[in-house]
Amino acid sequence: MTDTELTASPAATAPASTMAPTPTPTPTAAAGSLTKAAPQAPGVRGTAGSGDADGAVPAAGHPDDGGAGAGWGERPLATIVIVNWNGAHLLPPCLDAVAKQITGFGYQTWVVDNASSDHSRAMLAERYPWVRVLESPENLGFAGGNNVALRQVNTTYAVLLNNDAVPEPDWLANLLAPFEAPGGDKLGAVTGKVVFLPRFLRLRLETPTFSPGPHDSRSLGVRISSVTVNGHDVLREVLWEKLTYGAEGPPTGPFFWTRGNGELLVPVPESGTVTLGLTWAAETAKTVVLSWDGHAGPADGGPGWAAADGGSARFAALPVTGTEPNVVSVTIDDTAPRVDVINNVGGIVLNDGYGADRGYQEVDTGQFANPEEVFTACGNGMAMRAALGHDLGWFDDDFFLYYEDTDLSWRIRSRGFSIRYVPGAVLRHVHSASSVEWSPLFVFHTDRNRLLMLTKDATLPLAVSAVARYPLTTASIGLRTLRQAWKARSRPAVRPTLLRLKVTWSYLRLFPAMVRRRREIGRTASERRRSLQDWLVSR
Repeated sequence: MTDTELTASPAATAPASTMAPTPTPTPTAAAGSLTKAAPQAPGVRGTAGSGDADGAVPAAGHPDDGGAGAGWGERPLATIVIVNWNGAHLLPPCLDAVAKQITGFGYQTWVVDNASSDHSRAMLAERYPWVRVLESPENLGFAGGNNVALRQVNTTYAVLLNNDAVPEPDWLANLLAPFEAPGGDKLGAVTGKVVFLPRFLRLRLETPTFSPGPHDSRSLGVRISSVTVNGHDVLREVLWEKLTYGAEGPPTGPFFWTRGNGELLVPVPESGTVTLGLTWAAETAKTVVLSWDGHAGPADGGPGWAAADGGSARFAALPVTGTEPNVVSVTIDDTAPRVDVINNVGGIVLNDGYGADRGYQEVDTGQFANPEEVFTACGNGMAMRAALGHDLGWFDDDFFLYYEDTDLSWRIRSRGFSIRYVPGAVLRHVHSASSVEWSPLFVFHTDRNRLLMLTKDATLPLAVSAVARYPLTTASIGLRTLRQAWKARSRPAVRPTLLRLKVTWSYLRLFPAMVRRRREIGRTASERRRSLQDWLVSR
């Protein structure tokens, strides 16, 4: 998700051979049954009528050997692991949804707190005593934080869930069902459908474009610096990857240049009239046409409507006054449909080594309604055989954040296991709630971890090509930045180049460890690297 990267799929573990796999208990017939039953609080058997009359449940992770299932006559089938860092505002919707899972089996819930400085731990102790909390003395990131719990898991399955995700009531049952189906013994991991939270209003933008000059070949429309919905700023939550060129400017005041036309998806309330506000500027005065689906009739201010996409679409012609930003607003009535937007339906790796979320920012129209095999699983909402995870050493701690799930998926496949996408296991996810997309943190880890992953997992030609290309691209960017600054007689914007140099240094520091892990992966693999790369897809 950097440079030309698409969305990355979001450490130094010892080689798998040095880590004795933790024995995984075989569940009883009752615990292994994946038939649905009435909703139960986590930590109790997932069968109707279990628990005390007042609904009290034992604390998850109770020291009586086995955690949440202890005292109920059977060991839980799965452990849900949630990593938290300063997410006290995110955890309640997540855990409340976990508590409402409809299953026919027991499960337990563990939260790894990554040295939060907010009131997360106090809130968990007060409101969620059935959750086992594992406290890390430092922030180990997504990879290391999950590993704190995963290395202790002794249930048949380990299930990963982001603290900013809200699962549907049948999510867990649907996620684990393929393991118990015919052929499930060949499954290493299962991944579900992740859609963005909340729902969105689908808009189309069209405006004349201009070329900035010889050193910038882009065709630019308008520069948007603010988007509001009913007075609330949502600029960072708008999904418009196909319309804009990405965030520019300082982190405290980003802006986005648009193309001449494209789609933007704006997060809106589930119902009611929406007042959309935009702050924008351009090279000269011009008109921007916004359109959206809805029945015929004039929009606020009387712009009218027109046929589009085979049906009736409303539109508004809005002014850009010139180089100084101006604010416009348009009222959209409640007939405009709300849509679900896909975050991830399994992952892919492109043939140049970049990872991407399958279906990213596509409106969910049922195009991914069928179960199918995929190359990689998403770390948010994946289930895995715990015995296999222990054997592989789980995530690589050195990755910290991003690409750790793609690396793990590649290693799962190297052992001859498959990965399946199931559309019925649905999560709603607040994208980049814990790390801001396109921030230096985001760019550093996606850039570096892609190179680490390829060094470990890819064929030698692909790994060498990607690693060699990175410093060459860095040098080209640096020279172009200096040349542009000299012509404009301005200070060069060196931060992107310095960040890429930091990536290069960090990669070189970890290179010896990655080579050792590459050899270990090759020694234990049952699938050749070349055959696994048949999964890679063209841009």
